[in-house]
Amino acid sequence: MSAITKLSIFLLLIFLISCNLDSKKSVTIKENKLSEQEMLDDYRLFKNIFEQANAGLYKYHTKQAIDSVFEANERLINNKLSYREYYTVLWNVIDYTGSCHNELYFPDSLKQRLNKEPIYFPLPLKYLGDKIYTKHKFEAIPKGSEILAVNNVASKELASLLAHYTSTDGHNKTGKYAFIETGRLAWYMYLIFGEQQHFEIVYKGENSSIIKEQITAVDYTTFLNNFKKKQTKTEENREYSFKYIDTIKSGYLKVKTFGMGGPGSEGHKQYAKFLDSVFIQLKTNKTTNLIVDVRNNGGGNDPNDILLYSYLTKRKFKENTSAYTIFQDIPFKEYYIDDDINELPKSLKEEHSIFKDGKYYQNNSFNKVWNPNKNAFNGNIYLLVDAFVASAGSLFASLVKSDEQTIVIGEETAGGYYGHTGHIPVHYQLPNSKLILQFSIVDLEQDVRELPDENYGDGIKPDFNVIQSHSDFTNNKDTQLNFTINLIKK
Repeated sequence: MSAITKLSIFLLLIFLISCNLDSKKSVTIKENKLSEQEMLDDYRLFKNIFEQANAGLYKYHTKQAIDSVFEANERLINNKLSYREYYTVLWNVIDYTGSCHNELYFPDSLKQRLNKEPIYFPLPLKYLGDKIYTKHKFEAIPKGSEILAVNNVASKELASLLAHYTSTDGHNKTGKYAFIETGRLAWYMYLIFGEQQHFEIVYKGENSSIIKEQITAVDYTTFLNNFKKKQTKTEENREYSFKYIDTIKSGYLKVKTFGMGGPGSEGHKQYAKFLDSVFIQLKTNKTTNLIVDVRNNGGGNDPNDILLYSYLTKRKFKENTSAYTIFQDIPFKEYYIDDDINELPKSLKEEHSIFKDGKYYQNNSFNKVWNPNKNAFNGNIYLLVDAFVASAGSLFASLVKSDEQTIVIGEETAGGYYGHTGHIPVHYQLPNSKLILQFSIVDLEQDVRELPDENYGDGIKPDFNVIQSHSDFTNNKDTQLNFTINLIKK
């Protein structure tokens, strides 16, 4: 059986499962009702937009494979589809193309109306070692309880259905499952089950007893409050920090985001001063080991990622070896909804001015050669990554892994090692469904070495794959950091 045939069967199964679960829903909220022709018209427009604007459309799959997926999902469209089911038909294609920057949104008016209704799954969950657990204590259910089923869907199947609604670079699966533990969970549950008044869950209690319980559905704000209740303001807002770990005589640099602002912003200036002070201190103290923790770093602004790398490398480098778009003038302008509709073509013609083989390549004036910083670290680097590292976060991690003095610890990242589609996000709104497409338009190849453990379409793979244990999770211990500290001690 060919890979394309297997994929078509998988997509059909997702669709049929969704329809079957939808038939059991007990609440009905009016969604945008579309005729079959309206759905087909939007779908074909979506296909044309992706073909004419998405430079990464064929990055990980052949045109034949992509065309086959478009055709297979178009055949699923009929006048019996609910709005939510139609969303999933489009999402099947979007997810298959493979990019962390791909999103598909309900129109704001509908999403706001749905979010006010008590139809959502209330219980934050965590995916850990192929199982699903409760992320926090919820009513009488203890933190870390293993979920066996929700609404008669076994946890393994449920995890696969939930993971389908997260898009990652290339062929990565780790990031897709990791997003089960985020604030998106209730939305994903809605996409699977539809509107619910309550949910039937089965979980393991004390002494491995099997407990069935009915939990009441909530509005989306209540779910988010349940999700955030164990987070402190310090945990949420602290973007970067440094400390010295005396027991191993090593530095520990943590950077949770590169979203401090672009060049010239106050946030970038403060971050640059912070980095310089850290690496001067490391140099003065003749520190030989440095832990760089970019777990949960989903990206941010240029050049914050590249600036940090300049303190960690011994080589000259660029952000990328290739970056191109497939248009300069915006295609389908009438459906483009960003406010840069006049500025974007001008900036693309300035930056992506080299036309070759139907692509507009970035010119060198926008991709300068960087030298190692004069205060660059010369010791051993231990890079901590997880499945949430993406975009500028994974670009940074790929550069660091590419250097020989680096040991990578943690889990494979959602963002790609060899490249990604990024830089400029765009948004289109389909005229009938009002669904909003988001994707990035610049295809990048990153300035990294070819490595034997990295295949094209992989995330940044760790040298030591370390997953948090259930015991450490329930006791709030950092499995990956503790592993690194013990590794340095050896």
